[in-house]
Amino acid sequence: MSNTIKSNQIQIIKINNNTYLPYQLHQLPKFFDKYTTDHFNLKGYCYISINDHSDSFNLKNFKDRLTFNKDIHYSLKR
Repeated sequence: MSNTIKSNQIQIIKINNNTYLPYQLHQLPKFFDKYTTDHFNLKGYCYISINDHSDSFNLKNFKDRLTFNKDIHYSLKR
């Protein structure tokens, strides 16, 4: 299994038993603070630790909405 991330993939990343969720920079959640939030940037995405999300965060809903714009038909893009 490779530990590299292909440039055309968006995925949830697990590092040292911490799970990180990808966000585009213009879609960062309101709680995000670059000084206190556990995060890192990779290939144009900001990956935020799931531990920084509220208890009411719905991971299943997040996974269902996780897409790469290349996979979306042009008429569905904004």
